[in-house]
Amino acid sequence: MMFTELFVPKGRLTADRRRRLAQGFMSCMTGAGDEMDERQAAVFASQFQVVVHEPETWVVGSDLAGDPPPYLVRVHVPGPWRKDTSEHIITTYTRLIVEEDPGAAVQVHVLGVADGSMGVRGEAKTSTGLVEMMNDPLRQDLAEGRAVVDPICDMIVMLDKAPTLEWEGTLYGFCCKDCRTEFVKRQEKKAARAASG
Repeated sequence: MMFTELFVPKGRLTADRRRRLAQGFMSCMTGAGDEMDERQAAVFASQFQVVVHEPETWVVGSDLAGDPPPYLVRVHVPGPWRKDTSEHIITTYTRLIVEEDPGAAVQVHVLGVADGSMGVRGEAKTSTGLVEMMNDPLRQDLAEGRAVVDPICDMIVMLDKAPTLEWEGTLYGFCCKDCRTEFVKRQEKKAARAASG
């Protein structure tokens, strides 16, 4: 689902520090906090990889040359998710690198993989197919009323773990606080359009 490549200047970080940084990237993306059910988190984590490169040759333009050393991160995500995930990925990955190497010059590129061109378990998956795969462990909970579908991203979420919101008499559950915030924005825009129109 997500593939991260971290390019580190050769010899800048020990193997332990490179591993800690890679694990930090994975934790911030796969450990969606207490909101995500551990069964879904396991499916998501199984599709997440981080590779650290130490290139032998790395030529940097004059505007980035010298101290601090450059770091480059490329994160491959399903295309339809790129816009919604970019800000979180960029700020979080930059913070993690600077915590490990204060003053580092960091570039983060979030690249969208065309929908349907991501292979998982030998099948081409769309972004919707990936969500369905993550939802599989919770379908029985949904059928028995212990879970609901996030109206923003279509993830099934457990009511006892998910951020919730009651809106106009209906209880909604969300996979994360960002989806809840987005839902409120959309409802407020919808209400404003209806009032003006």
